[in-house]
Amino acid sequence: MAFEVDRLKQSGIHTITPFDEHYPCLFRYRLKEKAPVVLHAAGSLELFSRSGLGVVGSRDICEEGAEVAQGAARLASRLGLSVVSGGARGVDQLAMNAAVDEEGAAGTAIGFLADSMERQLKRPDTRRAILDGRALLCTPYKPDARFTTGTAMGRNKLIYAGSLTTLVVASDVESGGTWAGAVEALKHGFGPVSVWRGSGEGPGNERLERLGAAPVGSLDELEDLLIEAQDKPTPDKQHMPDGGEAQLPFPPGFSNQG
Repeated sequence: MAFEVDRLKQSGIHTITPFDEHYPCLFRYRLKEKAPVVLHAAGSLELFSRSGLGVVGSRDICEEGAEVAQGAARLASRLGLSVVSGGARGVDQLAMNAAVDEEGAAGTAIGFLADSMERQLKRPDTRRAILDGRALLCTPYKPDARFTTGTAMGRNKLIYAGSLTTLVVASDVESGGTWAGAVEALKHGFGPVSVWRGSGEGPGNERLERLGAAPVGSLDELEDLLIEAQDKPTPDKQHMPDGGEAQLPFPPGFSNQG
């Protein structure tokens, strides 16, 4: 294991656990025992401490929906927030690219990947964004892991847990990873869920609102929601808001005692 961790480090991939300084404190607070025990990350680990807006949606997105995803990402950059997404084709990539390409703003993006990080790191634009300190890619899986439905569902909760709120731009009804991830987040309270209700929305967006997602009908409304969320207290790396100690995730059979 030590040799593998060293090999990954030499290739620019950090391996962090809940005991490390840069491990996202919101994972401990929101996911508790479901928080990943290990994260592999490439890029500036300091981005984990920056508040973010999650942006998710369908791979096959219409032109209006694409404009919403890009507009939300640019808004986040202007507010000093990272864009948090999954790095997949469609809404994810549109939002992340808009954040790091935003002129005149120090836009940053965090991508929680469900497929091979090593393959993503071979892309010149990805390497450039990472070297510029504007992008951070991470995964709870092996850096060369292939995409599966299971890995996609496992990473979805990290997007919701790591964001002030996550905007669902477009979703199908009772099908697809976007729908499943949003419903899971609403059911288990992994993080605040917002849903776009306007031109470019998907057929499942109305249902998500009825299930408890906060409706957003304009970028101005999204800005107000984000400003309100920024004003709310968040847990630090050591303590919960009620003064209790943060609970670190451990795999079955391990204890945090002694």
